[in-house]
Amino acid sequence: MSINFAAMSDWISSHTRTGPIAVLTHRNGDMDTIASGIVLASAIGKNAKACGIYVGSLAQKILDGMVVEYQQIDQNRPSLPRKLAGIIVVDCASPSQIGFKLPDVPLCIVDHHSAASDNWPEGALELKGDYSSTAEMVWDWFQSEGLEINPDQGTLLLAAIISDTGRFKHSRPGCHRRVDEICKASGMDIVDVIEKVESEDLNHSQRISIHKAVSRSTAHEVGEFIVSITRAGTNEGLVAHALLAAGAHASFVFKKNSSDLRLSSRASRTATNQGIHLGELMEKKRPPIGGRWGRPRWCCWLVRNFR
Repeated sequence: MSINFAAMSDWISSHTRTGPIAVLTHRNGDMDTIASGIVLASAIGKNAKACGIYVGSLAQKILDGMVVEYQQIDQNRPSLPRKLAGIIVVDCASPSQIGFKLPDVPLCIVDHHSAASDNWPEGALELKGDYSSTAEMVWDWFQSEGLEINPDQGTLLLAAIISDTGRFKHSRPGCHRRVDEICKASGMDIVDVIEKVESEDLNHSQRISIHKAVSRSTAHEVGEFIVSITRAGTNEGLVAHALLAAGAHASFVFKKNSSDLRLSSRASRTATNQGIHLGELMEKKRPPIGGRWGRPRWCCWLVRNFR
């Protein structure tokens, strides 16, 4: 699916003339949403600011030492400019994934996910395509505008791509080409960025929690596939990957908070090559009260006020 980046540029030009715009990241604050939001807002200029309710640990680590503008928002009392001209939402499949109710202003959605649990308001400009990450979409927009990229912006986009593709295991056509283009344009070495991403460490309690989650997992034979299921207290994605490394074709890891249930799933390349598509699988289930987003090899499912 080709993306109409000219429409995105027209939207930005039109709305920044009338006031400030917010570039919103989603509630999980992963590397892709944070990098995409910050880099896009910095490219737009003084009339745009990246913001959201949470910045994840990897994103915090990569941002350490950088001079960037990012405003954290209280999801219980979200504070946005009263004369907000519009909002660009990055790497977010559906409104429920943002973490608070959006004001009634023009919306532009830049996202690479193929499945969502609820729809954006009518009239929103939705830009979605066959990309491995939203960071790659931001880079393609940079190129469509003929913009230069600095080393910090390059590092952020590369870290986002590395993280969202699972060190390129889930990369889609064009991903490696874009990585090469970003490296050449920003002067960054992909090996240096990979080492920085992989240097993220876990504390002792996280390691114990992951080990316990893997040890309590149950294996189920579903046709020719082995499916592992477990409960985790933290780092569900790492637990899901560990179950694949242990031999499962697909893994499902759920985390229960005081009122919410989050389900993370992963599938091996062998499984997806044989027709498994986790995003479509979850799409067929009863829509949760919360959010759902995913790709063939991974999916997340959030149920609010679960009982």
